[in-house]
Amino acid sequence: MYRTVIILLSMLFCGNALAEEAVSILWSQLAPGGPELPVESNVNLALDGKNVIIPGFIVPLDGQGKSHSKNFLLTPQQGACFHKPPSPQNQLIHVVFDNPIAVPVAEQPIYIAGKLSIKTAQSGFAKTGYYLQGVEAIAYPVQVASSAEHQH
Repeated sequence: MYRTVIILLSMLFCGNALAEEAVSILWSQLAPGGPELPVESNVNLALDGKNVIIPGFIVPLDGQGKSHSKNFLLTPQQGACFHKPPSPQNQLIHVVFDNPIAVPVAEQPIYIAGKLSIKTAQSGFAKTGYYLQGVEAIAYPVQVASSAEHQH
């Protein structure tokens, strides 16, 4: 576990120096153009087909209240939910794993690694601009305090 966290943090801060297979990306890299561009075309073509690792928050698409999911949205926003307006499509990733992964509490981010594709689709309640075939889910190294204000 600690080895994975150290490798992950190294990838985040050192980029490709230590990671030949996965490129560490941040949400801002998914929308490289200025705010004047339409979100549909403001996607990062250089990331299409790349193996990436990105932190984010899970919104399960295969049922609320489940402890495991293999079909979900990854979002940069903590507390994203079905009853809130979604992020722009270039800031939402539809993630699919072959096998279900453990879903952290809503306030807890997670790192997701896999192959990223530019693919616009209606996924659950939101339109997404990216699709990621999940390979690995890595727990965030710091536990985030739980909030009682997010209720369904």
